[in-house]
Amino acid sequence: MADPDWCDGNYYDKRPPARGLAVARMVGHITYMSDHSMREKFGRRRRDEHQFEVESYLRYRGTQFVDRFDANSYLYITKAMDYFDLSEGHHTLAAAFSQVKSRFLVISFTSDWLYPSYQSLDVVRALRGRNCDVAYCELSSTYGHDAFLVTVAEQTELVRGFLASTLRIRG
Repeated sequence: MADPDWCDGNYYDKRPPARGLAVARMVGHITYMSDHSMREKFGRRRRDEHQFEVESYLRYRGTQFVDRFDANSYLYITKAMDYFDLSEGHHTLAAAFSQVKSRFLVISFTSDWLYPSYQSLDVVRALRGRNCDVAYCELSSTYGHDAFLVTVAEQTELVRGFLASTLRIRG
């Protein structure tokens, strides 16, 4: 929104706020990776004497993102994620599940900063407090929030097993 081309979100007949969107994506991208994965992938390696490898990578990701995404869309999707509160309108998180009759599989990743495991455990405790059938698995990963994109085989097996047991119970 600090981009001079932002125009209060009314930029469609003008130049889009590409610089601001690229910077927003660069900042956001950092939260998707863990400290360990950032160090492993980039360390303190330099691209040249004036730029670290991580800077080049983040600039590339930001520029690439601008070609695929609209700034207003990005803003409202991130705001929706930030403002969403499952317990809103209820006295407790558990109360939000008062009408639920389904089974749950909650998967978290040890290095996810965006959705840390303690938040998943809060959901699991709330579900169990309502006597809901919930399975929980925390996968060890050094990939941060991006782990869900990297540990696909592990997740596939967890989901496959969960769905198979659900089918047996319902069948």
